Amino acid sequence: MRAREPYPRQLDIDPPLRKSDRSQIPVFCGGSQFQRASLWLMLSIFILGGSIAWPQSPTPETSEAQSPSAPEPQNPATNRSQQKPDRVTTTVVVHGEVKNDYLSDAGTTASLDNTPIRDTPLSVSAVTSAVMSDQVSRVLSDVVKNDASVGEDYAPVGYYGDFQIRGFPIDLATGLQINGMTIAGEQDVPLENKQRVEIVRGIAGLESGVASAGGVIGYATREPNPGERLTLELATDHRGTSYGSTEFMVPGFHGNSGLLITAAGEDIHTYVEGANGWRGMGAANGRWQLGANTQVMTDFEYQHKAERSEAGYQLLGGTTVPAPVYPSVMLGFQPWSKPNTFDTFNAGARLARKVARNWNLRLGGSYSHSLIDDNVIWPYGPALDANGNSLCPSSPSYFFCPDGSYEIYDYRSPGELRIDALGEALLLGHFTTGKVSHDVIGGGSLFHRSVDLSPTIVYTPLGVENVYQPNLPYAQESPPQQAGPARLADFNHQSSGVVQERAHLPGNVALQAGGRFVQVTDFNYTTPRTLWLPQYGVTYSPAHDLVLYGNYGTLLSLGPQAPWWVDNANAFLTPFMTHQTEIGAKYEHGILLTAALFRMRQPFFYPKVISGPDAFCPTGNPGDLCFESEGHETHDGIELNAQGKAASWMQLSASATALRAISSNTGTASFDNKQVINVPRFHTALFADVFVPHAGGLHVMPGWSYTSRKEATRDDLVSVGGYNLFNLGARYSPGGENGHLAFHLYADNILDKRYWKDTGASYGDTFIHQGAPTTVRLSAHYRF
Repeated sequence: MRAREPYPRQLDIDPPLRKSDRSQIPVFCGGSQFQRASLWLMLSIFILGGSIAWPQSPTPETSEAQSPSAPEPQNPATNRSQQKPDRVTTTVVVHGEVKNDYLSDAGTTASLDNTPIRDTPLSVSAVTSAVMSDQVSRVLSDVVKNDASVGEDYAPVGYYGDFQIRGFPIDLATGLQINGMTIAGEQDVPLENKQRVEIVRGIAGLESGVASAGGVIGYATREPNPGERLTLELATDHRGTSYGSTEFMVPGFHGNSGLLITAAGEDIHTYVEGANGWRGMGAANGRWQLGANTQVMTDFEYQHKAERSEAGYQLLGGTTVPAPVYPSVMLGFQPWSKPNTFDTFNAGARLARKVARNWNLRLGGSYSHSLIDDNVIWPYGPALDANGNSLCPSSPSYFFCPDGSYEIYDYRSPGELRIDALGEALLLGHFTTGKVSHDVIGGGSLFHRSVDLSPTIVYTPLGVENVYQPNLPYAQESPPQQAGPARLADFNHQSSGVVQERAHLPGNVALQAGGRFVQVTDFNYTTPRTLWLPQYGVTYSPAHDLVLYGNYGTLLSLGPQAPWWVDNANAFLTPFMTHQTEIGAKYEHGILLTAALFRMRQPFFYPKVISGPDAFCPTGNPGDLCFESEGHETHDGIELNAQGKAASWMQLSASATALRAISSNTGTASFDNKQVINVPRFHTALFADVFVPHAGGLHVMPGWSYTSRKEATRDDLVSVGGYNLFNLGARYSPGGENGHLAFHLYADNILDKRYWKDTGASYGDTFIHQGAPTTVRLSAHYRF
């Protein structure tokens, strides 16, 4: 259950009556022998298929996909960097040196024309597959910890994650992409077939349309490489997780055409008791050469996952952080409760055709489908008596009682269906007028988002627990209540026209101007909204390896939903604008060094104590709570990043962010000039790959991160402390970097630090989550 979405939009839901007699339902065992056998059977089928297909292919020169040969605009000013292929992970290795696979040149998410990261007037980072492999990453929360500008905003164990960038929560409807195409973000996207994960920090309205202001997270899939060999990976951790994956290529009939097949299965054992589960995934990524001037890229992936999720804690009485508590405890655990089940698939196709000299046509379409049965024993609010009245009436109804007691609820919302569908067409061209060369883009896109939810979810109080005495046994309500069928609860349509020009002037100056003319139709508003979203940028290269840049942009975001306990419960506020200005510098010479200084400003939303009726709550009474927009929050920050080969014996992925996110003119004096909830003032992340001389293929990989204090209330009177985390890993390749076999050992939080990782507020409801204790993972990767 996601705190920000307890009820469907614009639908009235009455919580079921409390029952005294309850009966059990059959227990679902996520780790059953049948499920494990099914996962390994699926892997065996793909391994057998790969062993048949592999001998048909010649030995590859590299182990990862090269950039496609699709036609690109001819840009004299940036042609050198645009012609560079994406970095590969296996090269000719000089004895005693590390590879250079922590740095990616590509920028699919950050631009409409695949401009390399170094040349974009935006702040962008990329976590490559090499980093993900060295850290044995499985979900997005494992990946984004490498970027200090990204934090968790509600990512409990067993559920899909929500994140924030630069202190602004991303919109899961539009904030995640695969190969530049928007997907339904309510899913854990599998990483097995991903070449990199790109993070665009700040406004990217030209690339994403109507979205959240924080930025965009984009996945780039691996492409089939002619002669790709069969690979097999097995992994485990110290808690008993079992994991296996395989990948192989089926060659096509023409040129570089082919299909890359990936499959994986995992029996998941987490640090939270009762939150074990399992998953299986399969993916097929294709490249199809249709003549000399046309190329089609396709991607498809499916994942099924079943796992219980924990729900986190709330402040005691709204004023105290619970202590002592333990990350292994799942509040409200009942053995009869069902796990969450997730069935997701994402499919996309992109056509690139050269229509004339220096002119190219690109067509793309994608479909993303996320189906969830959301089941959780939900600890929320104060403990209740038999009549449903609070046992701590002087405490707010949306926090635990001061003594640590709370009510647990049987929450079930089956059939939650979220669909994102996108189609776009772009014409890219290049021409010269005098001494000025121009790269131009024009086109349009159609986007559709729909959400189906049950208007009659099950939300039944079961009984009282306490953070100091959790997991009391309660029977299920009798007879078991059932949610009604899902129906349309929300939709969003966007039709857009896109234009952009990048003019390359003498003196290594490039001016970029563009925007998106967008018309938005939303479930909650009958009148379409039409507006222009501009984005401007400039780059200047005073030296061969150095780029200075600046940008300005505005973005429209959909209004947030009010929580259920305010006068305007479940209402959606009007869409709002965010403004951004940013300057920065990028230097690349083996390693990419970047710095950015930015300011972002948008309205401030919160539950306000009103003195009487107002525009948001026309029937409100003095002292009532009303969810409103008043004042602003301004985020001023600086970002520093380093990615790539720092020396012949070391490569780095390092990031640091200082962020001042202040609310002002809110109408509530105690909230003015305060740091925004869940936004640390300082955050760092460091990870290194260090070659050990005379050790025969051994690399050590130390890591460190620091997160400063996070506020847990809007008046900054309650906060959770800052913390340091230390990590340590090793990679061993008995045959060297070009060998067939590699072992990875990685340990997170080696000092077993106890800390609160997340204090995010979901439009009024505040939950806090503990971070993971020490976790040790081991994997073996074999390339035939």
